[in-house]
Amino acid sequence: MTVTINGKDYELYLGLDFINYLDKKYYIEQNGFKLGQGLTYTIAQIELGNPSILMDLIVAATLTGSKPKSDEVKKFIETEADIEELMTDFLLTLEKSPTTRFTMKKLGLLMKEADKK
Repeated sequence: MTVTINGKDYELYLGLDFINYLDKKYYIEQNGFKLGQGLTYTIAQIELGNPSILMDLIVAATLTGSKPKSDEVKKFIETEADIEELMTDFLLTLEKSPTTRFTMKKLGLLMKEADKK
C-alpha cells in the first residue's frame, strides 16, 4: 500500500515495527503488565470511522522506510485524503499482511474471497 503525501510516495509496511508502535501507544495494564492492544484498538477505530486513527496508522506504517513529517501527514488527512477509501485500503491491507492477517481473521473482519470478486 502506498500513499502520496506532499507529492511524495510513501510505501506503508505493516510488519512487526508497525504492531510494536501501536502496542506501545494503545495498551491496557493488568496486574502490573502492559498488554498491547494496538491492532485491535486501531481496527475498532477504523470500523467506527474515526479519522484521527489514520495519523497513527500512517506513522506506524512508515517506520521501516522513508517517513513523512507529522505535520505533512496531518495536512494530508485533513485536506487531501479520501478518508473512507483510505480506511478501506488499510483494512484490506491488514487482511493481507502476514503479521496482521491472523488477528483480522480472529476478529471476524476477514472478507470472503467471493465478496472481493
